[in-house]
Amino acid sequence: MNLPSVELLLVLGVIGFYLQDSAMLLYYDEIVVVQQRGRWFGSVGSTAQTGGRYLYVPNPFRPDAALFRSSWLRAGDAGTPEHWDGLAHFVAALRGFRAHCLLLSCLLFLGLPLLLWGFPHPLAMLALAAGIYLTTLLIGWRLWRYRKVLELQGRQALSLAFELLCCPPHAVNVVRRLCARRGLRGDAVDAAYRLLAPDQRRPLALRVGERLALAMDFHGDQARLLAARQRWDTLR
Repeated sequence: MNLPSVELLLVLGVIGFYLQDSAMLLYYDEIVVVQQRGRWFGSVGSTAQTGGRYLYVPNPFRPDAALFRSSWLRAGDAGTPEHWDGLAHFVAALRGFRAHCLLLSCLLFLGLPLLLWGFPHPLAMLALAAGIYLTTLLIGWRLWRYRKVLELQGRQALSLAFELLCCPPHAVNVVRRLCARRGLRGDAVDAAYRLLAPDQRRPLALRVGERLALAMDFHGDQARLLAARQRWDTLR
């Protein structure tokens, strides 16, 4: 049996790091909202469970899309409402990373395989590595420069920039990492009402209703579950 070549393992490793970093395992009470082409879309992840949770893999070709996860049971317990104008300002700041994310993904997922199998000259590989790390450094510089609007403290911005520099495939996911760090305040029902168009709310509410019915089978008609179902019913 022939073992895979080192070049193939390297490319698969880069892709694997990227996909592993972007994948999410959602609890039954969580949804994901993602902005694409100026519109927000909602999802509850896969239909099958993985370790009691639901796998969600974002569109791998849109690493620059703002993406948040939110709970309709736990997030509202803190009682802190979302500042929607502030969220819009935050999402607008994320758009500045689009060129960096797309360029870095092209260098890693197109440039690297093409050079490895087509023109593996040391100088070409060195130039590719320089381009990858230069782009990652530019991402780190943008994190530092816009740390206030991105709601990062100085130490947090430096720590994240260093982490991304150590693993450039993770730097492609900088927008998703920033969204995960900030999160959505309030709860998922409010987020769905505020962000999603009516034609997006209804199918999401139906999917959540299925999860609620399953939860009630296991936990009974708890007051929190009943209240959540009533709130989701208003979005159908």
